[in-house]
Amino acid sequence: MITELLNNKQVSIRQWQPADAEALFTYLQGLSVESRSRFGPHAFDKEAVSHICNRQVPRWEGYLALDNSNGNILAYMLICQGMIEWDEKRYAQRNISFDNSSTVTFAPSVGDAWQSMGLGTLMNNFIESELMKRGIKSIVLWGGVQASNKKAVNFYKKHHYQYISTFRNNEMDNFDMVKYL
Repeated sequence: MITELLNNKQVSIRQWQPADAEALFTYLQGLSVESRSRFGPHAFDKEAVSHICNRQVPRWEGYLALDNSNGNILAYMLICQGMIEWDEKRYAQRNISFDNSSTVTFAPSVGDAWQSMGLGTLMNNFIESELMKRGIKSIVLWGGVQASNKKAVNFYKKHHYQYISTFRNNEMDNFDMVKYL
């Protein structure tokens, strides 16, 4: 899908491919320390990025937003079919469960320079549309969202994610949030 951002920049949104590993590694290395600290589904080293781009984790798939003028990655969003073990256990402690065949776990990342330009919304809407075609009924935030990440919390609220509960991780408050499609 080709679309235009609020700053009139044209971007393409698509699923990742094995050939994207080097560009994704470059994208991840370019994130600020703060952004890196808020995105944690996998390591940022070349081996981990190559591993996931080559689909060696069968339940994972990723989406990229690319700058049409130079091919650079501007945003990366990862989904996992079903729930990751840590999240599933935490939800189960609250007597909440999901059908793994109709649930995905979601970890979005938008490059620092591209935040607040509509890119997250465009990608989110594109991915949700793709997921609904596959019969997905719920999206669980991967590891929740840090309560201190006000921009992300507001993004999720704007996109109708429901607050489930607060939990502590790494001495920080985090929110579990879910979107029902």
